[in-house]
Amino acid sequence: MKSLGITKVFGVIGIILWSGTVILRGTTFSDMSTYNFILGITPNIGAAWFVLYLYTLFKLNCTIKDIFIVSVVIWIISLCSEIIHDMFFNSIFDLNDIIATSIALIISYVVIYFNEKHMSIE
Repeated sequence: MKSLGITKVFGVIGIILWSGTVILRGTTFSDMSTYNFILGITPNIGAAWFVLYLYTLFKLNCTIKDIFIVSVVIWIISLCSEIIHDMFFNSIFDLNDIIATSIALIISYVVIYFNEKHMSIE
């Protein structure tokens, strides 16, 4: 895969988003609903991008098909996580988390796909 640099960017952004959310959840702004919404979906975006980066880091010859399969696996794990939290931890099933994960994975796949196509033309 030629776009390890792109996945590295997604990985760095992902870990910053996820860790930043952990830090900001304890602040005094937590009374604002928009702020809480953003802090609710941001870890899903960050984790999806970071896990995708970790996969490409450890598998040197990734293809677009590999990225697609890993994206689907990440989405399924995120769905399972929501179901498990709903069933066992008295937490509600949050559709916004699933949507945020889906959007993050679609963005990363499209960027990687077009980056691969552009780089192979040159």
